[in-house]
Amino acid sequence: MNTINNALISFIISLVLFFSTAVSAVSWFGDDEEIIWEGAVNNYFKYAELDDSAFGKNDHPFKVDEEELINALSALAYTETGLLGGETVVPVFSYSQIRILAEYLSKGLSEAKPNQDIIYAIGGSSKKVIILTRKSYTTGSVFYKDNKLNILIGEYNFLRSQAMEKELDPSGRGDINYSFSHGKRTKKSNKFKNSLLGIAGISQKAINGKLRQDWIEIDVKVAAEAYLASKEAEEDSGASNARILKIEAAKLAKQRREMRSEMARLRRDMNKKDKAVSSTRNIEDRITTLDELLAKELISKEEYAAKRKEILNDI
Repeated sequence: MNTINNALISFIISLVLFFSTAVSAVSWFGDDEEIIWEGAVNNYFKYAELDDSAFGKNDHPFKVDEEELINALSALAYTETGLLGGETVVPVFSYSQIRILAEYLSKGLSEAKPNQDIIYAIGGSSKKVIILTRKSYTTGSVFYKDNKLNILIGEYNFLRSQAMEKELDPSGRGDINYSFSHGKRTKKSNKFKNSLLGIAGISQKAINGKLRQDWIEIDVKVAAEAYLASKEAEEDSGASNARILKIEAAKLAKQRREMRSEMARLRRDMNKKDKAVSSTRNIEDRITTLDELLAKELISKEEYAAKRKEILNDI
């Protein structure tokens, strides 16, 4: 009886978790949806009917250069305050996410219809505490209109629920499909609240005087050029700093060589002086000794004169 009760309780808990979270064991998509790319579970790019016709149809199809799109997406960044203070620049998308976005958005936009958006979900990893990371998902919708690439962020670094996945999938295969939000034109998402760094060609949309951090507008060509220019400036600055450091190092090395040379010269001068002093004292001592010998009449005046002349000749 206890076994049956435990099984029933476990089943009820599973149902509660299933319906109370933003997750579903089976993903649901509209009839208008077509798959552009589907990778691992919960990684996809698909067409979906645009979420609100009041904004007008999109300017699709649209061809965008993949490399330009990579550079434009790389320019998306914001600052974040660290645990120990100080600000860190954080890219909105990781490098691998940017490559995937650029490839499948450029493909999808070239074939999209005016009444279609592109919705996506891509995996990533988010820091839990300092160095520990957990798998996460970032989702949204993309469309091209009024010469701008528009990105609506639905979920940002949405952490996977390991407890829920274990409950719904005891096998541990990880085949749980999440049901994500992909952002809406008419409703601001509170999942992305960061203000992007100012760079040409990139802005966050304002509607009725209210800023939508979750709605990003990009002039792809301008943003790509601005990003490349900023990288070149960083490289030039780095090269300039390297040149300055090299010049300073050369100056320091020269100063050290000159100092060693000066110290060697001083040592030579001191040795010469010591030798000269020693030689002078030796001559004085010899003459003093010679004077004493003459005073004691141990040598003759002739011997004294000859020896004195010999000593003085050594100078």
